[in-house]
Amino acid sequence: MKKLRIALIGLEHVHTQGLTNDFLRYPDLVEFVGMADVPPYTKEELEKHVEMHHPKKIELKLWDDYKELLKQDIDIALICTSIGKHAAIVEETLAMGIHTVVEKPMALKMEDARRMYRAYKKSTAQLIINWPIAWFPGFRKVKELADSGAVGEIHRVQYRSPSTRGPYPLNKYTPEEMSQMWWYKHEEGGGSIGDYAGYGCALTAWITGKKAKRVSGFSKNFFLPFSDVEDYSVFTIDFGDSIGLIEGSWSTMSNGQIPTGPVVYGSEGVIVADRFNPAVKVYKTYIPYVPTPDPEEVYETTPIEDNIALNVLNFLLKGEPLHEMVTPEFNMRAAAIMDAGRRSCESGQIENAEEPFQMH
Repeated sequence: MKKLRIALIGLEHVHTQGLTNDFLRYPDLVEFVGMADVPPYTKEELEKHVEMHHPKKIELKLWDDYKELLKQDIDIALICTSIGKHAAIVEETLAMGIHTVVEKPMALKMEDARRMYRAYKKSTAQLIINWPIAWFPGFRKVKELADSGAVGEIHRVQYRSPSTRGPYPLNKYTPEEMSQMWWYKHEEGGGSIGDYAGYGCALTAWITGKKAKRVSGFSKNFFLPFSDVEDYSVFTIDFGDSIGLIEGSWSTMSNGQIPTGPVVYGSEGVIVADRFNPAVKVYKTYIPYVPTPDPEEVYETTPIEDNIALNVLNFLLKGEPLHEMVTPEFNMRAAAIMDAGRRSCESGQIENAEEPFQMH
């Protein structure tokens, strides 16, 4: 069987190594043709991207022109550019019939998300957006329990960032160096909204299974005087008969013992999960004004075999379904939340979430 040929497009994303390593786990099914960064960039910036994000488990040929790399009979393109470059690159790869895997999130603006979705609908190839949280066994258990009615009707879903000061340690690079990285540039899609708030948007949309109606958002810059991005953002999402509450923070020293979530509040109980704890707990006893009792149910989850590469390869080679969270249809809903939240942070007003599939 012919191996699927992969091109790595963009070396800017901090998840480049992880995404590439997932596909390298299946050498009998794939081969990497090369990697290329996407202009504009200086020679110094290219060298820094290669130094910081080149996959550690393989030596890839660096192409000067990503367009030439894409002409090398490529089957799958892994897109690890800045968020702001997603739409233009995806339009190119899908127009060439190349299956395209974009590292999260899809887009911060609905106009960009719609460009990508239109390109997908015109193409013979698949568009896939990788959310690393799709492969967390605890989060999958939360979804299963919520869907089963384990805690009744879902009223509220909460998610908060883990302890983090952003994608890079603040003491490892100088403010001048960091100011040149796309994560700290507003026009490139940098900031905590595109990073950790994105996880919350995806999780609340996934667990509720609903489209957002409107979003209220606030954002602040506490620790990044050299940057024009927010390092803290908080969204309240109105799903109609349920609410999402999410924090996207690059300014958190420690969360103490407070779980990151998702925490799902239902009419008959609460589901509590944490990004770093494999156990998912269910509480169903209401005792007011006292410490939380022991959970009635504890589900000890274990690592799963599934990952983005296996899911994509099984889809392409065996016709097995994609995980809902990586599909373009789901990501249009998540993008609508991020877009409304971003606009709310800028306007200071509650913003309506746009209809994801109403193409302008």
